[in-house]
Amino acid sequence: MRYYYRTYDPMWGFDKLFNDVFSGWSESGRRFPPVDIYETEKAFVVEMELSGYGEDDVAMHVDKHVLTVSSEGVGKEKDRDYIVREVATPSFKRSFALPEGVDEAAIEARMADGVLTVTLPKKAEDRPRRIEVRIAQ
Repeated sequence: MRYYYRTYDPMWGFDKLFNDVFSGWSESGRRFPPVDIYETEKAFVVEMELSGYGEDDVAMHVDKHVLTVSSEGVGKEKDRDYIVREVATPSFKRSFALPEGVDEAAIEARMADGVLTVTLPKKAEDRPRRIEVRIAQ
């Protein structure tokens, strides 16, 4: 009978950490920019981290209640011999189903400090309305 012993791999923990950190990478090797999405009384807001991308590098459209943000990538200098290359602006495409009540004609987007902020205003009739309660005297 043969016994197989698993040898101790001191790098196992590092590999797991490395894989967890880069879990945002897809199987094709493309990275999806991280997003924060929150709701205010008047709108839904999507903030996408796009450090290194410019306004002209990012495309955005709405079709059938789906917001799509994409880029063909930036700075693909193939004539350089990089020793280390950690800053990348790869191609990506992210889509988000819009919630009910978004005024698609009034969507606004702006880029500042490497963050794309997309404001999805709620239709006026779908916003919460404060009702004043009067006390009868």
